[in-house]
Amino acid sequence: PNDLVLSSHVMRLAMHPTASIIAASEVTGEIQLHEYAVEGNKLGARINHHTQSCRSLEFSLDGKTLFSGAKDANIGAFDLQTMKPSGMMAAAHSTAISSLLVVDETTLVSGDDDGVVKVWDLRQRRSCHELKEHEDFISDMKLAEDGRTLLCAGGDGYLSVWNRKSGKLLAMSDQFDDELLSLTILKRGKKVVCGCQSGTLAIFAWDNWGDMVDRFPGHPQSVESMVKVDEDSVFTCSEDGIIRIVSIQPNKLLGVIGEHDGYPIEHLALSHDQRFLASCAHDQRVKFWPVGYLFDEEEGEEGEEEGDDVAMGDAG
Repeated sequence: PNDLVLSSHVMRLAMHPTASIIAASEVTGEIQLHEYAVEGNKLGARINHHTQSCRSLEFSLDGKTLFSGAKDANIGAFDLQTMKPSGMMAAAHSTAISSLLVVDETTLVSGDDDGVVKVWDLRQRRSCHELKEHEDFISDMKLAEDGRTLLCAGGDGYLSVWNRKSGKLLAMSDQFDDELLSLTILKRGKKVVCGCQSGTLAIFAWDNWGDMVDRFPGHPQSVESMVKVDEDSVFTCSEDGIIRIVSIQPNKLLGVIGEHDGYPIEHLALSHDQRFLASCAHDQRVKFWPVGYLFDEEEGEEGEEEGDDVAMGDAG
């Protein structure tokens, strides 16, 4: 697909779980929904229910709702079938929301600039747990395959491990003299990788949370976002404007996917069919990189996609 060119700095991306739809949020608070295709992209909606920078986006698991968190401390919900806002949790936090994670059909997790993590019951629109161990912004969150264990990376240099159902802290890493900016789980749940402000990838062993067991200092500047390729490798994006594919243990650079001509890259997102990796940077562009060949090698050709059965409704 062609680049999407937005009117201001793009902060965050989210790819729809079953359709060729991408959401991009801007520093102004506006969110754009686009249908993307090699033949051409189509703007589906402009969402303006945030008044300040929107730094987190997540689609619901069924793809019917887009959740957003912003500097205005509100969590918004947008219905892709009616193409209208479907709810707002105003003043969800006392400060800017920095991260969101959809856990299941009824549970959303949010993190803020003060390091507070809240677990939300979407049916009652209330917080059922408030996790207060971090001292600075929550940069990224991931849920383990068991559906209970929640990992949070913080700008304070801590990695925290929680039981999201009970709200209990299970473990906390030693504090690193580095901001943890991104997070992913590899090696079938045995390793956790954090991208750091220094450009290092910090590697933790599951259940050995105190100190990292390995480190890969392969990036010249901060690792802002990571997307898992398989159990042994990740896509990374860095402040130097380059998107890389990196192997973890053995630690090595496998190649370069693309770049934003030196503009710092904020975020990466992988399409539902694993054909395209999307990236957004300070150049106000969203770029699409063909990466399907990497997944074809692993899984073999499993036939062509059957087509998207979910589409955006018509804006009223």
